[in-house]
Amino acid sequence: MSKPINVLSITKEALAKGVDQALADYKVAALTKKSDQALYDYIAHSQDILWQCVPTILSPKKFFFPTDEVILDYTEEGKVSPRIAAQPLVLFGIRPCDLNGINILDEAFAEGHGDPNYLAKREQAIIIGMDCKGVCDEDAFCYKVNAHKVSSGFDAMIYPMGDHFTIAVATQKGADFFKKYFDAQDGNQQEIEQFKQEKEKQFTDRKPFENLHQFPEIFEKNKDHQVWEEEGSRCLSCGSCIMVCPTCYCFDVADELALSLKKGERIRRWDACVLSPFAEVAGGESFRKLTKNRLHHRIDRKFNFLMKKHGQSACVGCGRCVRACLAEISPKKIAEKIVGEE
Repeated sequence: MSKPINVLSITKEALAKGVDQALADYKVAALTKKSDQALYDYIAHSQDILWQCVPTILSPKKFFFPTDEVILDYTEEGKVSPRIAAQPLVLFGIRPCDLNGINILDEAFAEGHGDPNYLAKREQAIIIGMDCKGVCDEDAFCYKVNAHKVSSGFDAMIYPMGDHFTIAVATQKGADFFKKYFDAQDGNQQEIEQFKQEKEKQFTDRKPFENLHQFPEIFEKNKDHQVWEEEGSRCLSCGSCIMVCPTCYCFDVADELALSLKKGERIRRWDACVLSPFAEVAGGESFRKLTKNRLHHRIDRKFNFLMKKHGQSACVGCGRCVRACLAEISPKKIAEKIVGEE
């Protein structure tokens, strides 16, 4: 992050009060708990917020790229009406790994003419990050792909300082938001630097892959590595890993007609490259019939093709796919075998 617009200091009580005031004008989504399950969801009150980092099944990408979304309506007369459902939204307390995931989606959906549905939601959103000092879960490996740090993609970043929070305001949108809703004082940039130094100490023994910047070339040369056969033989092709991934953005599009056959909807839904129908074409042919080839395609996208495209690993090491996988397949372990860091 470049030099922040300003730095604020605020108590937890004042921060929570500001969130409650913002709820009058925005829908606010935060880390919360429902039915004993931690998740990112809309809250009705600041008391609903979980302040400590807890792993979730789904990432915040669902607020910009929903699992199911109607993208247009049409009639038998040929009238086509795009449907874009965007509303003022605050994403509160998003951790660095998920912020890195959103950055990748921002680039993907802005490419070419851009995706109007995604971009409209993104434009109306205010993203407030919350930094963390350590790994949140035994399956997480954010540090291996440098995703435990983030420098963009948020309007403000909150740093927990014990008895208060220090906030680095990164955009004018963020500055206006905090000025309107929060009773904050001028903060100290040195506190942020101190936080970052303490975070570095926590990750002293948790280093990124030694040759992470060379992953595209390394994976390109290891298309026939034995790990694909080994892990592919265990893969169930269920798609769970992709359904929980914060950076996967493939989707399918289907038309659904009303019973009257006079109107219909075009819907897009998340799709998964590890599912056997994904690579099928007309006539029933498939480009990736074998499970090992579908698994290779998924991991290779993260560490090769998409890494070259986005300039960073397209796996942010959140660990969601590892926790969701019934066969306990891990991108981290696959990468370690390929680069010899087992």
